[in-house]
Amino acid sequence: MAEPSAPARRLPRFSVRGMFFLILLVAMAFGWVSSERRAERERWMQLQRLRYADEELRRAREELEVRKLGPRPDRARSFWEADLVGSNLMGMTIASDGNAFQRASFRECRLEGATLIGGVSSFQFARFDAAKLARARLRGDAASFQLSSFAGADLTGATLAGGGASFQGASFEGATLVGATLSGNFQGANISGARFESADLSAVAPDDLASCYFKEPPTYDAGTKFPPGFDPVGCLWRRVE
Repeated sequence: MAEPSAPARRLPRFSVRGMFFLILLVAMAFGWVSSERRAERERWMQLQRLRYADEELRRAREELEVRKLGPRPDRARSFWEADLVGSNLMGMTIASDGNAFQRASFRECRLEGATLIGGVSSFQFARFDAAKLARARLRGDAASFQLSSFAGADLTGATLAGGGASFQGASFEGATLVGATLSGNFQGANISGARFESADLSAVAPDDLASCYFKEPPTYDAGTKFPPGFDPVGCLWRRVE
């Protein structure tokens, strides 16, 4: 006598309506995750903007305090408060081994290919706003370039180097640093809207870069070199192609 055959295995059946419902659920889940990520990024951006306002207010107060210092404190400080606004210094080399160029103004200067060298505490509160510094070399020792300003400056291919505690509180708001090479401290620097495409930032400590603040995200690209351990995406930098 033949044994009864095993019952046929029934496969789950999907209707068109069921498939549509499943796709809708998946789409809603992805949309929720994406919405949460956007909301989180926006929260971080709002915190960045609040910090930007606080830091710029602090910077303005410190500049006011510095202006109250009065005349040059000693004769050893070369180019103290030098007014070089709009000067053409292309290709020139100006060097001093002391704490030179403090509170000097290089605003709107032509400094393409120029070399500026100072010693300890040099270039503090110096202003390079809107200056043309393509391929320029700026170098200072410890505590140099503190609270200096390069707002709107063209630093394409430039080299900026400082010793310990250099570039602290400096401003690069709206500056172009495409292909530039940076080394120094850069703690608490303003990099709002700055361009770092193809720049070499590998010599800057990751914690220093993470401490920089902005209102508009700085930009970078595939050619930008970051130090190990720094996450530009997590710090809300914007990648461009």
